[in-house]
Amino acid sequence: MHTLTSTIAGHPDFVKTVHVVPAAVTVHTWVDNVRYAGSRKDVLEASRKVDELAARSKVTWKDADTRTASTRYEFIGVDWDHQGRKVGISARLSKKLARDLEEVRKGAMSASGLETLGGRLLHASAIVGVYVGEFYFALKFLRRLTNALNRGEKAVDQTIRLSGSVQRLLDGWVRAVLEKRRMPVAARVPSLTVFVDASLEGWGGVLVDVATNAIEVLGSRWSRKEKGLHINELEALAFELCVSAVPDKYAGGTVTVVVDNTTVQGVARKGACLRSQTLNDAVVNGLTRLRHMNISLSVRWVTSAGNPADLPSRVPLSAISDKNMADMALAVRQFLTGDMGLVV
Repeated sequence: MHTLTSTIAGHPDFVKTVHVVPAAVTVHTWVDNVRYAGSRKDVLEASRKVDELAARSKVTWKDADTRTASTRYEFIGVDWDHQGRKVGISARLSKKLARDLEEVRKGAMSASGLETLGGRLLHASAIVGVYVGEFYFALKFLRRLTNALNRGEKAVDQTIRLSGSVQRLLDGWVRAVLEKRRMPVAARVPSLTVFVDASLEGWGGVLVDVATNAIEVLGSRWSRKEKGLHINELEALAFELCVSAVPDKYAGGTVTVVVDNTTVQGVARKGACLRSQTLNDAVVNGLTRLRHMNISLSVRWVTSAGNPADLPSRVPLSAISDKNMADMALAVRQFLTGDMGLVV
């Protein structure tokens, strides 16, 4: 169905050049849904061209006579509001989550119902910016249930009793998503780049103001207890510590965090880690701090050799010389200008 829809919609990956919609129009297809993005003139032209192709192929579009270009619409569970520059959960998805909440509060659901609820919560959380790692044990519960279904250990119609703690977490997760509902999407100016690193000795950070190129170096030694943690957990703690040091003056801006640890990069992008609660909580704490400051976050990767935060993670700040500072400034400049052959 997805292939058929993409073909009729004139998607450039599926049809010959003569049938492709205007180049200025972006085409998004999902199963039997189509979305065109671009200027009103180009979108209407794409719609007219596709109607012709559909007629030749004897395909009927639903509500074809009333279809028009719009700045607000719903598509695959998302309420897109271009006029107000916001995205949110569609009315249909909101109603389904509200019904799921009623079932959760009864204390029992079918295995398939819980699996569906998990999928809806992950989708809705991504839309409105709720970090799923805040509901760590509920996420673990849903993942174990899904694995049991995949292995045939539980039947899809089997009734699953919810413990009090899981019930409260699922209830809170659904409410968090429904209460947020819509999220502003504003054009932001990059304001701060934060390099993060950890070693077995300590953590280091380098904060770079994008406008002035001013550099601030952070770092400290691990406690005896912290030294017993896995290096990935130490990298996550370094992420939290560096993000917590972002000054209030950057509120409402954009922060780019640069790490040389792919695990922390992945967790920061997903908002959760089920393999380690310590790692999960550290990253989510950092993400929550940025959210409270209304900061837009991007996470990038840098080689260990090119990470200027490596040195302050290994030696005390008092031991960093002027030459070391110059070397770190050079590493920052190479990263920001793209002279390092980096993987992003």
